[in-house]
Amino acid sequence: MDQTEIQLLVFVITIIVLILAITLIVFFFYFQQKKTAYLIKQRETQKRFQEEINKSRLEIQEQALQNISWEIHDNVGQLLSTAKMQLNMVQFGLPEEHQASIQEPSDIVGKSLQELRGLAKSLNPETIKNKGLITSITQEIERFNRLNFINASVEVVGEYYDLSNEKEIILFRILQEFCNNTLKYAKAKDLSISLNFNEDALLITAKDNGIGFDVTDTSKNTGIGLVNMRSRCELINAKIELESSKNNGTKLYISCPK
Repeated sequence: MDQTEIQLLVFVITIIVLILAITLIVFFFYFQQKKTAYLIKQRETQKRFQEEINKSRLEIQEQALQNISWEIHDNVGQLLSTAKMQLNMVQFGLPEEHQASIQEPSDIVGKSLQELRGLAKSLNPETIKNKGLITSITQEIERFNRLNFINASVEVVGEYYDLSNEKEIILFRILQEFCNNTLKYAKAKDLSISLNFNEDALLITAKDNGIGFDVTDTSKNTGIGLVNMRSRCELINAKIELESSKNNGTKLYISCPK
């Protein structure tokens, strides 16, 4: 074999090796792309599955709250109405000097009936749909102040715009969860909520001056409540952040796109 044949053989072998190398590289990148696309599809499927679970769970919760609202309004409310009516009948049937002794329990029953009806409305998603986010939150704050639970306030900044019913119900439930945790666990004296209607998003800030808690501890009710808040926010593509420290209170930040 002369020098020319050897060079030709080397050239052919080199070409074959290059072709094989290029083929392997192309196959490798093709395989990686298919693998990446498969993993992305799997993640999207898992995300959609989780979203459906969360959505179904929240729908069940909303239905349960609606049923409780109906029970309070129709059954418990009716019983209290009957009790108040009977007290009034007893009061008017007594001598005038004894009527005052019935007036106080009658007033207590009437006030209880009023508060129960307010609670029933706050639990019913249809009420939130009809009244809107601002009115629903304002009435909740007024209920806290009326019962002397806490010094609560709400502030609205910017030009109001409507959000979807789903967003308004979810945002109200998140704030309701925050307020309930404040009343139950925070030992706070003050609670404030701010709704800032920016051009692109609704910015919500809720804060109290309570004892705070460990936001990483999901074993407690407050931690479980935070998990629920995050799940709700994911359904409406809202961002949520919670800050809490010992004796410095708790702050909740939500950014919800229009």
